[in-house]
Amino acid sequence: MASRAVLAADARYRIDGWSGDRRSVIICGEMTVADNHLARIGTVLDEWYAQDGESDSGCEEELPECAREALALAESLQPIIAITIKLGNGKPPGTDVAGDASWAASVALARRDVRSGQALGFDHGLAHDSLRLLDRIDALIGAREDEDWKRATRQRVQALVDAGRRGRERGLRQRDLRERSPEAESHDSDRGAWLLRHPADHWLRQALPSVADPQCQALLEAQIARLQPTYQQLCALDWTAEEAAADLVCEVQVIETSPGGWKQPLPAVVIASIKGNTSFGQQMAVRLVEDFDGPFNGTLLGLLAGERWLLCARELEDGTVLPLDGTRRLAAATR
Repeated sequence: MASRAVLAADARYRIDGWSGDRRSVIICGEMTVADNHLARIGTVLDEWYAQDGESDSGCEEELPECAREALALAESLQPIIAITIKLGNGKPPGTDVAGDASWAASVALARRDVRSGQALGFDHGLAHDSLRLLDRIDALIGAREDEDWKRATRQRVQALVDAGRRGRERGLRQRDLRERSPEAESHDSDRGAWLLRHPADHWLRQALPSVADPQCQALLEAQIARLQPTYQQLCALDWTAEEAAADLVCEVQVIETSPGGWKQPLPAVVIASIKGNTSFGQQMAVRLVEDFDGPFNGTLLGLLAGERWLLCARELEDGTVLPLDGTRRLAAATR
């Protein structure tokens, strides 16, 4: 597996060539207003791509092959996650002027991210359908010649780039603090347990029931199908040591997706007790974060209503359970 640094050096000229050059921003179909504006202001994005490509620490090589593949797939899918969440939660494209300006800007940024991954050699069989999804959303928006809409689109592109810069700066500061902490641990050291607790198709599956357009549905389903075999291979690794370290091990059915956000535990019901003080039919509250009052640093796991999980956990004094390494999804919810 070639490192990011090697691929970044090999592909740098392709990324740098995008800055300010409309001809080199390659998309399927004509350039959109958002693509045009992003081509003019996108130099900072090219710098981010190059930095990310050169930040490879080599730790991925220590992971099992299926975990490396799962990580690569998750990274390849990342550019369309925000689009997927937007499809599931917001107004669909083609609904109104203000909403379509936001859609067009988001699609342009996502398309550029997907293309940068292709230039670096990180495709993993996902980029084609990701680009088709973005093109489909552009088609649903339709061609607009109104100058007010074009202005709103350019403003939205600029706002998203500025927000990305601020988010990136926060992320770099947090990463620096974690790396300097004596208690810092890398996800790479857990053989992929974090990937096991966060299936890469989580956001796609969450959005799918709310997506109205059949073509968008089919493209999301294709991405899910591409991700599923690698996750199953990750589940098939030997997790007996993690199960032995847990206070309780049981199979649970997730009852609902919490509307209260990450601070509210999710309800689940025990369908098979394997270890610890649990019984069939018992309801439990599964924590999504370790400290309800602490800063949000990512969920402990990604659960959706109807899913079946093997839970390796520690029972806390308040009666909630804290998921640990070895926790994994056994079955996704059926539509």
